[in-house]
Amino acid sequence: MYLTQLSFGPRIGRQSRDTLAAVAEDYLGSLCRNGQTYGRSCSAWVEGNFVAYLYAARPDALELRFHSEWSARALDAATTSFGQPPTWQILDDRKPVRNRPWQRSSSLYLFTHAFDSTSPICCGDTGEPIPMYLLPIDQLLRERLYFWSRDYSDIDSLCLSCGGLEIPAYKQMADPESEHAQSGRDYCAQIEQATGKPTYFFLHRYWGRREGESDRPCPQCGNPWSVDRASSSSDDFHEFPFRCEPCRLVSEVASTVEDERHARIGEYRPPRPSL
Repeated sequence: MYLTQLSFGPRIGRQSRDTLAAVAEDYLGSLCRNGQTYGRSCSAWVEGNFVAYLYAARPDALELRFHSEWSARALDAATTSFGQPPTWQILDDRKPVRNRPWQRSSSLYLFTHAFDSTSPICCGDTGEPIPMYLLPIDQLLRERLYFWSRDYSDIDSLCLSCGGLEIPAYKQMADPESEHAQSGRDYCAQIEQATGKPTYFFLHRYWGRREGESDRPCPQCGNPWSVDRASSSSDDFHEFPFRCEPCRLVSEVASTVEDERHARIGEYRPPRPSL
């Protein structure tokens, strides 16, 4: 992502600064929800001009061709209010890199964490986040994915705080039947339908078992899902040691086996026999 300055211009007419700032912030928010920018923007009136600093997903991310219908509408409102379209400038010294086209990805997966503000949709071959505005998914799904990733980040933060909500938060990330995981899996199915790329949902795994951890079955269907990595020397995150093709689930090796009481969270539970 690239640090970018977005200049809206000076106050015109009788509109208050607060009114103009609200119009500009609405446009900034639409860019973020569409995946064109990452994280929170910082804005202020500087020498009579309203200026915002933000992170663009790519050097060309703010081009009009990438706007959704909603962000284009917000841009029109900002242009009308300020009497001119906003101008943007990449401030980052890094030279733009040629990005791998998402169409070359053999698969995708959905993942984020407490300290991530980039796209939650990642390339299954490289692990790199793929900006949502590049994918052929509608603007409503992009917005829902944006809010889903923010919720996931909050859940992960609760888990990391190790307070009273640690275990409930962990269950939301580790159990494929949790409310948040179910939403994410539904979004994965929609992404796969739109892109034609197998799209997996990542299940967090922190607590594991001392024995049998590497052979644990898929938590959804109960079938083996351990991946043979003998031919791979890579320890990259996207080289998931667990992957179930039918269930479209991927996971990691447990981080600790010191407390097996919580290892059952996210594990397969055989159906109860009917009476």
